[in-house]
Amino acid sequence: MSDDYMSDEILNGITESSTGIAKSREHRRLLNINARFEETREEIRRKRMTPAEREKERRDEALAQPISEESKGFALLAKMGFKPGMTLGKQREDDDRPKLSAPIVIEVKANRKGLGHEKHEENERNERVEMHLKAMKERAEQHEELIDDFRKRRRVESTVKTVLKDLHTCRKACEELDLRINQRLPRESWFWRSFKIKKETDVVVSSLFGAAEQQEEEKYQYSNGLDAPPEIDYSTFDEEAIRSRLQKIVEYLRDQHFYCSWCGAQYEDADDLAENCPGDSRTSHDSNDYHDD
Repeated sequence: MSDDYMSDEILNGITESSTGIAKSREHRRLLNINARFEETREEIRRKRMTPAEREKERRDEALAQPISEESKGFALLAKMGFKPGMTLGKQREDDDRPKLSAPIVIEVKANRKGLGHEKHEENERNERVEMHLKAMKERAEQHEELIDDFRKRRRVESTVKTVLKDLHTCRKACEELDLRINQRLPRESWFWRSFKIKKETDVVVSSLFGAAEQQEEEKYQYSNGLDAPPEIDYSTFDEEAIRSRLQKIVEYLRDQHFYCSWCGAQYEDADDLAENCPGDSRTSHDSNDYHDD
């Protein structure tokens, strides 16, 4: 039983061959199969074409052919001395374009739109593209603004965290230095840290119902055991308020104890502090001059 000429085994074995005499019977058979396959594929393609596609294909084929010498137009041109291959028209001295050697390609109008409507549609498309690009640019600018706002917020949050850390360090140092000189209470109540101790429970009898209720009261103390106000949650403060408190406790540490929290050292006196400490802020300690020294 012979193989089907449309099967994959046959088609995959066909190679590109130039036209001419077959080298063998097998070669001739493969060429015939290839030719029938191409014809079948072309027939299938034509059957699947729409009427508009068939009309366009016939029109393109007709326009691609040169002017027939049997046409009346060619006969009129021949009487005026025209021969195949010659160009038409007079060449101007200021015109570099080549003269025509073939008919002007025509564009068939396949719709019922008026003349010039294509230009109008092109302008509308360009306007839509410009509007789309403008909208994209605005969205990109808004995105950049959001990114900038996010970066600013991150910088502010980072700065606040740094200031809070410095304030905590200064309060801890202030407490230790004050206790060294047997100072019982801080200069300002918030200079020292306060710690919450075990809650006290009081039994209160309600006069209305005669029932006993328990009321719990929170109590805070300093590290030396003396009563203290509740610890302040500085995370709820804004940056300006935190910096104000930090500056106040820094001045106290420098004036009373000759201590700098950023240097991490206690100096002998005010002159020693002024001579060896870069300044009373983190910025002065982070400067290049300070690091170079």
